[in-house]
Amino acid sequence: FVMAPFVHCSTLRPGRFSDGSYGIYYAGDSEEVALAETIHHHQKFMGATNEGPGWTADFRVLIGNVDRDLDDVNAVPGVLDPDDYSASQAEGRALRAAGSDGLVWNSVRMPGGGCIGIFWPDVIAVPVQGRHYSYHWDGARVDFVRQHDTGKVLAVTS
Repeated sequence: FVMAPFVHCSTLRPGRFSDGSYGIYYAGDSEEVALAETIHHHQKFMGATNEGPGWTADFRVLIGNVDRDLDDVNAVPGVLDPDDYSASQAEGRALRAAGSDGLVWNSVRMPGGGCIGIFWPDVIAVPVQGRHYSYHWDGARVDFVRQHDTGKVLAVTS
């Protein structure tokens, strides 16, 4: 799981801190933050397709830790813009080129939460799998998530 974002990167799928020409391992500081962030990005992806409503994707929570000094980018102008990633991609590119291990910032999708982005796979301890989720697409947004272990279906509010 750790290697996936580094080997499956593409300029067709840029992220907040990468134009897609290099991979970044993104993580939230809680399961709730990870859900909020991945729901947002899955909605964006699905909105660019003509997929009909249904249970469209399964996601796994990975539980791990990172014991490195990361660059706090919260004060960098523009990096937390909810839609325009040009400033954050420039900051990510510059920090990575300077040899940074990664970044830390406040979650844009869940106020009070935190996120990290790791530039190199050897910075990440091998995570363990946590809960599995399925996301339901209603044709316009992710409206439900289902926990695989409990079968519980949770409404997504925004």
